[in-house]
Amino acid sequence: MKRIYFKDQQGNIVFADVTDEVAEQLKENRREQWRGDAYEEYHTTSLDAITDSGHEFEDVNADIESRLIAEEEEAERRFLMRKLRMVIPQLTALQKSTLRKLFVLNMTQAEIAREEGVSEQAISDRISRIYSQLRKVLKKIKKIFKKST
Repeated sequence: MKRIYFKDQQGNIVFADVTDEVAEQLKENRREQWRGDAYEEYHTTSLDAITDSGHEFEDVNADIESRLIAEEEEAERRFLMRKLRMVIPQLTALQKSTLRKLFVLNMTQAEIAREEGVSEQAISDRISRIYSQLRKVLKKIKKIFKKST
């Protein structure tokens, strides 16, 4: 005979005398339960633990309308960028050089003016004309894009 203990529904420890066979079976059942719990704990992670560690999950159902609008705006932006790449070759060499210095080399208007030996106002006027020219072309393209959708 062996004496075992367990907790009742109220959490009180209860002792009982059982045969060696029952005690061994109970011991084996507890081991199996422990192995299963340990396996599950090792191989699973709760979503709370993931979010507590700093990761965030996108709520894909949060606002479908704004998501669709964003996708549509992104498609339009990609379309306009493709068209812009087609328009840039139509610019003069000086205009292309100015855009390259401004956007690729990240030069200021003052730096461009100093390098070319002209006034900042001349560079500012040149950039305004480039923007105006590109805006006209892109407006036409955008109207075509809107009609086709």
